[in-house]
Amino acid sequence: MWQTRPASAHYQVQTDGTIGQLVWDRDTAWHAGNFAVNTTSIGIEHADVSSNPWAVSEACLDNGAHLVAAICKFYGLGRPAWGKNVFGHKDFSATACPASLAGSQHAAYMSRAQSWYDQMSGSAPAPAPAAPNIDALADAVIRGDYGNGEERKLRLGANYAAVQQRVNEKLSGNTPTKPAGPNIDALADAVIRGDYGNGEERKRRLGNLYAAVQARVNAKLGY
Repeated sequence: MWQTRPASAHYQVQTDGTIGQLVWDRDTAWHAGNFAVNTTSIGIEHADVSSNPWAVSEACLDNGAHLVAAICKFYGLGRPAWGKNVFGHKDFSATACPASLAGSQHAAYMSRAQSWYDQMSGSAPAPAPAAPNIDALADAVIRGDYGNGEERKLRLGANYAAVQQRVNEKLSGNTPTKPAGPNIDALADAVIRGDYGNGEERKRRLGNLYAAVQARVNAKLGY
């Protein structure tokens, strides 16, 4: 692209999660629309899987977050934090980019980047992947958030069969009751009040809910 117009990025993350390097880190890319920022930052482009609403695939989100963590670790930038060492295109130019990564998928993206960074830094054990909320995904599908046909399959990935089955159950009226899950929102408020301490104490007390609660805390605090 840089050969025909002044636009480029150091890295591109594709929908299937493949990462390609387009410009060497040591060279200047034209990604921010701001020369000073271009010369002091590394630009990453994420391929959207849909528009209206804009969204990236799970593979793109996870590998993009992994790349952010690796860059922060390699260059000694510290734990990924939005507005500190991770920025969106719209922070420097009049644009909606990076769309969902600064909106509906922001909390998940930053939580994932921080989790990857913690693993690289040895400050946290590799966490077990969080189980997807099939019920919530089914509701989103019914609202139309995941499109139809091949688009839905692509965006849901490995969760497609389970989510589609739940959609069918909901639409047929077969909605078995189940115990209510933990109130992540209430736990996040408690964390912000300081009820769960910090660092390892917070991780120990929240157990397998830590990642979900911390992501909600970050979202509430605007990280």
